[in-house]
Amino acid sequence: MKTIAVELAYFLRGRARQNLKVLMLYCAFLVAMILIYALLFRSLMWNLEGREFSLIAGIYWAITVMTTLGFGDITFHTDLGYIFAAVVTVSGVIFLLIILPFGLISLFLAPWIEHRLRNRLAAELPKETSGHVVIFGIDAITRAFIGKLQARHIPFVIVISDHDEALRLVDEGLRVICGSLTDASLLTAVRVAAARYVVANLSDPENATICLTVRSLCQTPIASFIDDPEHGNLLRQAGANQVIALHKILGRYLAIRSTTCGALAHVLDSFGDLLIAEIPVHGTPFSGETLENAGIRQRTGLAVIGIWERGSFMVPTRDTQLKDHALLVLAGSRAQLESLEQLTGERAKDDLVFILGHGRIGCAAATFLERKSVPFILVDRSENPSCTEHITIYGDATIRHVLKDAGIDQARGLIVTTNDDSTNIFLTLASRQLLPHIRLVARANREEAVEQLYRAGADFVVSNASVGAGILFNILESKASAFLTEGVSVFRRPLPESLVGQTIADSQLRPRTGCSIVALEPTHGDSLVSPPPDTRLEKGITLILIGTPAQEELFDTAIRDH
Repeated sequence: MKTIAVELAYFLRGRARQNLKVLMLYCAFLVAMILIYALLFRSLMWNLEGREFSLIAGIYWAITVMTTLGFGDITFHTDLGYIFAAVVTVSGVIFLLIILPFGLISLFLAPWIEHRLRNRLAAELPKETSGHVVIFGIDAITRAFIGKLQARHIPFVIVISDHDEALRLVDEGLRVICGSLTDASLLTAVRVAAARYVVANLSDPENATICLTVRSLCQTPIASFIDDPEHGNLLRQAGANQVIALHKILGRYLAIRSTTCGALAHVLDSFGDLLIAEIPVHGTPFSGETLENAGIRQRTGLAVIGIWERGSFMVPTRDTQLKDHALLVLAGSRAQLESLEQLTGERAKDDLVFILGHGRIGCAAATFLERKSVPFILVDRSENPSCTEHITIYGDATIRHVLKDAGIDQARGLIVTTNDDSTNIFLTLASRQLLPHIRLVARANREEAVEQLYRAGADFVVSNASVGAGILFNILESKASAFLTEGVSVFRRPLPESLVGQTIADSQLRPRTGCSIVALEPTHGDSLVSPPPDTRLEKGITLILIGTPAQEELFDTAIRDH
């Protein structure tokens, strides 16, 4: 009963109350029309046919004729009477059956439905809500992040100011709160004080305001993206715990994978003294050999923990053939990587990388290569007004002679990083056909373009959404994780109690989860890289593993929680 009373109360306030007055006036008009028709009916019946009817009978006749019910118990028998009945019927169709329903729909039903739709958005989260993630702003990055949260059953709420966008998200089954993004009362409504983390993914000024407002209420950790790296200190001063310059990180990932000479020039990440690096097989003494015959570990001490073959990753065995177009993922120390460089006889300064696209990410890649003393050439259609540090060759990279004239035949690495995925796919396809052995790294703006870029011939694809979501999730979970490429990462985990005392072979870690152990990190002493199967797992060591996100999750659920 309370719900019905609340709904009825809608029609007694605001605009609905004004429309109600209009409806009452219209109903008075209809009543007057029926009375007039009833009086005319009595007069015509008496004067034309000599029959007398009461006023009630006249009202009854007018209503049945106007509503087209036409019972036929009272009818005229003269032509003038027929004409009058026809006029009453037509007026009834117009005023009762057309105008009245249309007025009810437009003045009451449609506004009420719109009101109900608008009120599908919750005004606040339940008071018992806690441990959730508050996300300000929605884009490809936060959508990918939401997918990770849903897979791990971590509660979240999206806060946006656009009401129509909020309704679309609600239709997708997402929890949304709509309102002013910097309103302290809104932050209270989303229980920010009880949240696990706050993610600010708007413009730098809006993110700074969010940080300041959150800090005025609580000390919940905040992760904020920034557009300009120079704003990082300002965001930290405003209260952000983690500041993510995504375009700079993406530029670094692209640059690392584009270099082909010198293993130290493309170290992916580090876990203490343990370095994870990549090197192409092409041009090395290992091309065409099996892993056992190549003797990389015996000659350098490095462990080959994985092999890439244009988007396909595999953990090698001793019989795995090192194909010319493959790339080796290596784990070892700096001294061991230096030994590999001496063995291959290549140095970073012998390299040349072309960067197609001089936007923020292309500029960040150029800056990273510059610090590593790797020669590079930037190509773009137009000038980047925010960068005055790099010299660019201006031209359309989709035209072959532009790249030929720029000297792409001498390049050993290529970065494709325009803002348009279709252009990136086309450039990747054309570049792979032109230079079959070039190290080709492409950027995907949408996750849907990743597979297409691999099909076009890219050795590696770096997705804005995947990298951003991965960084956010690692921050949320306090993980130490190295991003290798789409779908594979190196991650660190403490040895689960259930595996203490077992050998690696006995643990059945790889058959059970798909993860492979890269190294063992004891509490004291050096890491043991690529340990043999008979290595005993002692209490207190840390496992460094390689696997897909699904395999990482399987390890956490099937092994750690066992």
